[in-house]
Amino acid sequence: MSPWGGAVSMAVSLPLVLDELGIEVKSSGIISRTPGIACLGSIVSIANVQANCPAMIGAYVWHAQPGWAPIDRMELERWLVDAPAGSHWLVSERKLVEIERIPTPPEIELLIWSESDLASWIGQAVLAGRLILNTDSSNISSSINAITNRTEQSTPPPPDAVAFKPKIQLTEWLSQRGYERLQVRPILLEGRCWEVEGHLLGPEDVKERHRWTLIEDPFSSNLMRLGDVEKLSFVPQLEKIAPHSWMTLEMVRSELPSVCEERRHWRVTQESAGGDVQGSILHWWRIEEQFAELISSPVLIPGWLVNFPSNGWMVVHGLSGEILNIA
Repeated sequence: MSPWGGAVSMAVSLPLVLDELGIEVKSSGIISRTPGIACLGSIVSIANVQANCPAMIGAYVWHAQPGWAPIDRMELERWLVDAPAGSHWLVSERKLVEIERIPTPPEIELLIWSESDLASWIGQAVLAGRLILNTDSSNISSSINAITNRTEQSTPPPPDAVAFKPKIQLTEWLSQRGYERLQVRPILLEGRCWEVEGHLLGPEDVKERHRWTLIEDPFSSNLMRLGDVEKLSFVPQLEKIAPHSWMTLEMVRSELPSVCEERRHWRVTQESAGGDVQGSILHWWRIEEQFAELISSPVLIPGWLVNFPSNGWMVVHGLSGEILNIA
């Protein structure tokens, strides 16, 4: 594979590429309300005509960084509602789905580039000597270097692996904390799904068979029920980070009471002088953890590598919003 093929965002930054090619982009102050699509600014000058810039001076440059979900027609139409009048160049490193013949307002001129368009453009610039990709590892901070080592040790996911959809919107999450434009890279954190089948023991020796789906999240040190987490229909080709250690089967089994047991109302009848009296009492339903059957499978948990101004590269958990220092 060529050095610029595949995942371009892994090696280069689009703003740096534009600057290297003599395409000056000035911030326009536009804050995108469409998560994952950021406005880099507008083109104010093109110093090198040989850069083959596809957009003209004055055009707005938008960048959709790699992510879990593809960009479809509905998302682009929602983005166009907030786009100002003028020429727009959207570079997407996310998969594009069913975007042919998007209805654009008459005051908007739209050019959309896919990841392959970007890779071809960068590749031609490298071959022509107009662009030199900086791969000097000394420019990488110690924290991102340590995380990169972790991703290199992470093996490809098995065919039965599933990936989850983020529960937080990173743009909104960062804005709430006073951040606007930070360097961000989506990643996947390796976890495990546990299918548990067993019995709950209730009052008066009542026994019910149940099945639970639990998620082992080694980065948050949690074993929890699946809950309202949504699964993606595919596994994105993103960096994966493996944990330092996993829970043993005995450790998972010992956690079952705290995760699977429930308190339920139980109807009781008591005899009295005036007749039977019915009521409801809360009872614990206990799991027979020693007899429960457990089967595990791999899952991939969403997250982002974010370069914070004061702390460097750290991971934002895509389900909880927790900041993880996992270097």
